Amino acid sequence: MTRAHQGVRRRPRNRKAQIVAAAADVFYREGFHRAGTAQIASAVGITAGALYRHFRSKQDLLAAAIIDVFDRATADVGEAESIEDAVARLARSGTERRPAGVLWTRESRHVGDEQRAAIRERCFAVIRRLVALLRQDRPELSAQAAELLAWATLAVLTNFSYHTTAAKPERIRLLLHRMATTVVDHTPAADLDEHVGTAPPAAPGLAAGSRRESLLAAAIRLFHERGYHDVSIEDIGAAVGIASASVYNHFAVKSDLLVAALVRGASTLQLGMSHALAQAGDAEEAMRLAMRSYVDLALSHHELFGALVTEVMNLPDEQRHEIRRLQRDYVAEWVRLLQQVRFDLTETEARFFVHGGLTTVNDVSRTSHLRGLSNIDRALPELALAVMLRS
Repeated sequence: MTRAHQGVRRRPRNRKAQIVAAAADVFYREGFHRAGTAQIASAVGITAGALYRHFRSKQDLLAAAIIDVFDRATADVGEAESIEDAVARLARSGTERRPAGVLWTRESRHVGDEQRAAIRERCFAVIRRLVALLRQDRPELSAQAAELLAWATLAVLTNFSYHTTAAKPERIRLLLHRMATTVVDHTPAADLDEHVGTAPPAAPGLAAGSRRESLLAAAIRLFHERGYHDVSIEDIGAAVGIASASVYNHFAVKSDLLVAALVRGASTLQLGMSHALAQAGDAEEAMRLAMRSYVDLALSHHELFGALVTEVMNLPDEQRHEIRRLQRDYVAEWVRLLQQVRFDLTETEARFFVHGGLTTVNDVSRTSHLRGLSNIDRALPELALAVMLRS
């Protein structure tokens, strides 16, 4: 071999897969708008120009990262012969893909319409397969109950995407498997066979008399639908029928709207927990009261809940740290209560199970046709508490 040939560097055959994996990690940590293609390329050891030989844009790269998540899940459930087998496969492979949940819930809004449709179809294909496996093993389940359990299974298997609790991969796999097994073995006590519609109709109610409240409500809805960066002050003003200049009479900058919304959401959760602690006779009753409060807020204000899950990273630094502190304090109270009920749990186990239960509520409440199930307000807290108390 000549010296010239010795100096040739061959492109790895799995270069595209390496780029997708690096992109998933960067989008997970930084978010779509802060992530740069140069940053992704550097993580792979190539130039940004070389990256564009594989992907036309950052948006295409994000779509590829999310589609990869669901293609892997599709392969897992497609090869499974039973729901138990599917759970074991998903828990094993999911341990290697911590970004999965966040990429789906927070970042999928930033892809194009065709890409979003492709992602949704892959997601629903996984759900349909889980429903089929559930009803194969548990024919007594209604189609609606099986679908609720299928969505909850994915929720608990991706819950560790939303927190940073440290554990060895094998330990994470076991904890995810325990929670998913609890879900697929669960029988909703409430009848879910009838629908009240594809989603609960908007309550007629009364519009807020305050212009500030009207602007805040419009901002929460738009941030949830499009993401903070894709909503302008003009959009928010137009949603309530005023010029953008008039918005500044109530909020100095756009970020003030996001701060007001997320502080309100986090504080309301804290208030619900405080009320539960004040009313309860023991730790388990406190958990049941707090979960009732959590589910009520999630179902009635799912757009605010969506913003709490997806938009905290877009807050100014000081406010972001404060919201994160409130969220950590809230979860810590759940962990404390759970360990008082279940003395066998380590703090790591309790933290995973708490996040698993709360993520179940978050994901179900933000899925419109599941919110439309009859008695979902009874079935959902029961299911989330089962994840915490029986996993």
